[in-house]
Amino acid sequence: MSSGNTFTAQFWPDGFMKAPMMPEMPPLFHCPSCEEFIWRRDCKEIDEVHGYDEMKEKYPEVQSYKDPTIDTFMLALEEKGLTKGREGYIRTKLMHFFNDENRDSEIPISQPSDMQIENYKRLLVIANKNDANDTMLRAEIYREMGEYDKSLELLEKVKDKDFATNVLVLKELCKNKDSRVMEILRRED
Repeated sequence: MSSGNTFTAQFWPDGFMKAPMMPEMPPLFHCPSCEEFIWRRDCKEIDEVHGYDEMKEKYPEVQSYKDPTIDTFMLALEEKGLTKGREGYIRTKLMHFFNDENRDSEIPISQPSDMQIENYKRLLVIANKNDANDTMLRAEIYREMGEYDKSLELLEKVKDKDFATNVLVLKELCKNKDSRVMEILRRED
């Protein structure tokens, strides 16, 4: 993708973003030929094409990658020698999948599963404690698990102005003992 924007994008506190004008180019995807997962960085570039029509003209036999599913991410977690960065990406995406069931629900449909709690706990371990993004993620995990004081303690440490709105919203949710995964920002411009 050569360009995109976040106009009309929606944002949630778990880091999930729905941006129709900014499709994700996932670092991990599902190969339609071999049915395995593939990391984009591990692929060898063989050519550059501009658009779907040119690709189909030059390489009619090539199928587009499939977006990863929860099964893709679960399988990728079993990869030997998984780096901390890749594990963090996988586990964050799993968090999004787990949260989708309750995303924007007035009343949560389900409580976090054992698998979801295990995923949360591992994310808390591998998160970079000196990174504002990771601190926000850790605060959100604690909030979703109902550990509001821990969440508030982490939110106090976030001084980056880019996160000011999110911090205020999460603090309010914590004060209200609200663990729902609700939309926190919508860009209309």
